[in-house]
Amino acid sequence: MIRLVVLLLIIAGVAGYFTRPDEAKMRQGADAVLQNPSNISEGLQSIGAGVAGDRAYDNYYVAAKYTVSLDHEPVVQCWGYFTQVSCNRVENTGSSTH
Repeated sequence: MIRLVVLLLIIAGVAGYFTRPDEAKMRQGADAVLQNPSNISEGLQSIGAGVAGDRAYDNYYVAAKYTVSLDHEPVVQCWGYFTQVSCNRVENTGSSTH
């Protein structure tokens, strides 16, 4: 029974590795979130992130993370696994200790 569980975990890991979204697909998901602001503040934030934002793609072998940051604060964060990409705006509390 334990061998079957280990075998299934290995198969899932290999499938996750080969179906992890690439950076282009993650960027496309993040850009879709940036282009759909729900208020003026998010609109200004999207313009700033588009012009001066930093983008980072992190590869975790079976999953991937993509972050769009503005002034070292994340604006959009995406997770990708098994060809699926899920992107959301990051809610900043507004308090910074910098």
